[in-house]
Amino acid sequence: MARVVDAVHGLPGRPLPGVQAEALARALGGCLEAATVTITLWLPLPARDADPTVEHTVQEYRWTAVGAETAVPETGAAPVRLCDGEQVLADLVIEPPAAAERLRRWPELHAVTRLLVSDIQAQLITGDAERLIGQSDLLLADARLRAAGEMEHQRYQLERDLHDGAQHHMVALQMSLAMVEYQLGAGNAVEAGRHLDRLRELLASTEEVLHSTATGLLAPLADHGLVAALAARLDALDTVTLDIDAQLTDRRYPPEVETAVYLACLEAVSNAHKHAPGAAVTLTLRTSCRGLSFEVVDTGPGFDTGGRMPLRQLAARLASVDGTLTVRSSPTTGTRVSGFVAS
Repeated sequence: MARVVDAVHGLPGRPLPGVQAEALARALGGCLEAATVTITLWLPLPARDADPTVEHTVQEYRWTAVGAETAVPETGAAPVRLCDGEQVLADLVIEPPAAAERLRRWPELHAVTRLLVSDIQAQLITGDAERLIGQSDLLLADARLRAAGEMEHQRYQLERDLHDGAQHHMVALQMSLAMVEYQLGAGNAVEAGRHLDRLRELLASTEEVLHSTATGLLAPLADHGLVAALAARLDALDTVTLDIDAQLTDRRYPPEVETAVYLACLEAVSNAHKHAPGAAVTLTLRTSCRGLSFEVVDTGPGFDTGGRMPLRQLAARLASVDGTLTVRSSPTTGTRVSGFVAS
């Protein structure tokens, strides 16, 4: 028994559990005068891999005596099962059967072997747990980084909405108010009244823009669907043409799909206005048995993609709903942004 214990605990340094299992198999083989010893450790499945049809995984370690490599293996050796209460620790297959019988009739060696196997199994389980914890830490750090990036993007989106929408209305209000003051100062009450009417209209539209910005861009989408939300946002733009499949008028998709496509379309149109001011922009939206597709095409100067994938944030947004994004552009040919989400 001391020989078996020393074979495992006398290993130099901090041996891995697999090295200890191999040393145990070798020591048992020598003590029992065996030809082969195979230790099959039972390991519980990690919680994330739990499968009701599978109770455990196994790791196998085998020792073969010198000169026994070419011998014909004997048959009929029943495994020696080592348990800790109801928990199975390992199965030992020892050849020849007479050697296995020696272990069964040697309770002290049987007990020592069970304790050593239990320690090796515990080390393997602990190692798996530490690896899972490390993976969880990496996933958590990645999730935090993504969340921070998304928050920053939303902040930028809000700033841009205020700049592109509300700020322009505020400037127009100031100009109309200045015109009213000027016409009143010049004694032209009729012109002042006309500019005052314009001022009232601008106040009403500014209130609507501010409400839309404060409540979020997705409220029309949730209430009325993808087609109505895009039309409400883009119909007023003279340079944008909407080409929407009639089958989409009353059709709804899962909220996450509608949100991804809606924001992707708005972003693509906004990019066209930013990089190709004054260019004609066409938004095409189609549905089929395969899924939902969109395309935003502008007649601007285009650009050289240089083999890279622009609009990575848009691509990531669509990828979150198993969608894809394609961007094609070259100088003088305009830009074509295409997206697809499978049904």
